Amino acid sequence: MKAEAVVDSALLIPEDSPLAQKEKKGALQTISDLRRALAWELARWPLAKFVHWDRGRIHLPRSYLSRDGEDTRTVYPGTDLNFLVHQYYLEGIETRIEEGVNYVHSDKVVAKRHEFLGPSPRVAGYFVDVDGDIYIKWWDSYLTDQWMGTKKWKVEIMWNGEKWVEKDS
Repeated sequence: MKAEAVVDSALLIPEDSPLAQKEKKGALQTISDLRRALAWELARWPLAKFVHWDRGRIHLPRSYLSRDGEDTRTVYPGTDLNFLVHQYYLEGIETRIEEGVNYVHSDKVVAKRHEFLGPSPRVAGYFVDVDGDIYIKWWDSYLTDQWMGTKKWKVEIMWNGEKWVEKDS
């Protein structure tokens, strides 16, 4: 006979109950799907403004997972980050980037910066650290990959007392 641990349901906080874990899994899937659906392609105009109200620096990777480094730009209060990112990645490439992998076309005829980020790079959001540095959360719909700087990222959620919401991480 297999002995199972008996847990007093009165000791469980609402987030730990089996029902809550099932709801958390569904909420995580819904929030992840929504985040991906709202991510905008770099080759197209951003869907909405994202105004940043503090001074900081935005990190702009030169290639997928920042393998070829990154550029930084100063962000002033009131700057629309979506517009800044869109303008930056629609610029033509510089000679130092030409050795990177161009995911769009190999002949590099009028290559744009966004072509070195992956087959279909999309901006899914931004992360601001405690020092005011801004990192772009990338979603590539072709690779089905999420990355930010040199690392992968995932959607994390938490219980706010009423519902499951996305955690800023």
